[in-house]
Amino acid sequence: MAPNILLCNDTASFTPTDVEAATVGELRTELGLSSEAINVNRVVANDSHELRDDDMVAAVKTNKKGGKEVVVFTVKINKS
Repeated sequence: MAPNILLCNDTASFTPTDVEAATVGELRTELGLSSEAINVNRVVANDSHELRDDDMVAAVKTNKKGGKEVVVFTVKINKS
């Protein structure tokens, strides 16, 4: 049976999506996601990861250009 996943691909939100793929690798082929990193339920998933109903799947482009780079600094203040 094909899973019904929540897919976020080139959008800002997750959309219920019926797919034929049973694994992340098959999903890459089905949706043409060869260069994207695939996260399933907020965890990076390898191609053998099995998809289940209601999984939250995000396709993240790994070679994006533009946007803002975020740098986080931690500052330790010594009080004398």
